[in-house]
Amino acid sequence: MQASQARAPSYARGTPNPGDRARNPLLHFWYFDMKKPKSRFLVWTERTLLALGLIGVGAWASSNAIPALWQNWDNWKFNQELHGQPAYLSEKQHQATDAFASWMGFIIAREKSNLSSTQSPASVPLPDDALIGRLSIPRLHLQTTVREGTGNDILALAVGHMRGTAMPGQTGNVAVAGHRDTLFSGLAGIRDGDLIQFETLHGLYEYQVSATEVVSPQDVGVVKAGAYPELTLITCYPFDYIGPAPDRFIVKARQISLAPQQHLLEASVQPPPPRQEDAHPKFVNAVQSTDEGTFFLSKQHSRQLAPGISIGIDDTDADAQLVKGWLWVMPDRHTVWLKNQPAHEPLVFYQNGERRELMITRVTDSAVTGYLLSHDTVSP
Repeated sequence: MQASQARAPSYARGTPNPGDRARNPLLHFWYFDMKKPKSRFLVWTERTLLALGLIGVGAWASSNAIPALWQNWDNWKFNQELHGQPAYLSEKQHQATDAFASWMGFIIAREKSNLSSTQSPASVPLPDDALIGRLSIPRLHLQTTVREGTGNDILALAVGHMRGTAMPGQTGNVAVAGHRDTLFSGLAGIRDGDLIQFETLHGLYEYQVSATEVVSPQDVGVVKAGAYPELTLITCYPFDYIGPAPDRFIVKARQISLAPQQHLLEASVQPPPPRQEDAHPKFVNAVQSTDEGTFFLSKQHSRQLAPGISIGIDDTDADAQLVKGWLWVMPDRHTVWLKNQPAHEPLVFYQNGERRELMITRVTDSAVTGYLLSHDTVSP
């Protein structure tokens, strides 16, 4: 008779043997302890943490992802308008569809639209949320679109031009506001001398940072127009403050390029006229001024800046930013010579006993930009 053999207990398939508890405690914890019913406190804690995580993702999306997507759309729309192309959502969808079809090896034939964007004159008031242009600070790698108005809905997606202040290319103070924790966060690293570019449908305007300051929210004098065409950037301060910030960070920048971009391109291809040998050169307007008191003048040209004041440009040094030329002042009938006159350094002279100031703002190989301040805008 054969001895009966004890049979080992059987367990459900996939169920670990309780005897493995000592050999593999982690396996026992994973299977047996995790199978236990969870307490209400644990369930509540898990759900609370999940809800907080979802809220955090939503907050990140609203403060970063959505503005980034909107900036992408604004930049595309501005580029379309800049080149006279349609700027509708359907066109953006067509571009994405065509790119995917091209990747798949297909070609979609579409009829080209004859629509083109209209350029509103700077003198016409813009409606709220109108796209004005694009502002960039190359050294800080900061770039953002600018819209009309400073409401919360506008500043959540772009920076806003303060209604009532000047537009780029106009005499006065161009004021632009933005949030310190999104599009204007880079202003924390701005320095004197930094270049700021403001591109609109009418041209590219350049400004150079002259000062920064911290003021109270009640100090509205920072947007007041001064003697020089300037740009003022406004954001909350301190940058790392949690909650509504108590102060405002102000960036002041002087305009150093006063002629629209298209005018610069037109003037760069103009052949210079024959040089005048008369004692008093014949004044020729190479390019009309873009605003009262400002000028853009090609090399070896001359023009009248104001009644009784004329300027002529003999030579330029773009690398050193120097100008050679002259000013003819009436009724004094005297010449003020520009002997290697540097840019951004005022040249003070007098006309009939009254103070005048000439400022060269930009020097290229073929032209000069600047402006003239009269006695009523220059402090003695």
